[in-house]
Amino acid sequence: MQTEGTFFFDPADRIYEDHFPGNAVVPGSLIVHAFLEAGEKAGFSGAEYTIENFRFREFISPGEYSYSIRILPDHLKCRLYRNHRDTPKTLVTGTIKR
Repeated sequence: MQTEGTFFFDPADRIYEDHFPGNAVVPGSLIVHAFLEAGEKAGFSGAEYTIENFRFREFISPGEYSYSIRILPDHLKCRLYRNHRDTPKTLVTGTIKR
């Protein structure tokens, strides 16, 4: 099963004031948390999770990004991307296991 959607990291959120001041960057923990919430909404739940192999290919500025999550019995395969000239550009990948 796969789920897709968009995450919006609000540029007005005050959390970005202290995270690379003058060049706001979304903390990786917020990105992973967004994937966890999306996975839980799709029915993937557990008491504990293990985060594995998250790769951040570039800094993520606040804004809107597309995501896809491949839901497998014991883990989520996560991908954050943006469409770049009609071609998706992968920005973040990783796995969340329960």
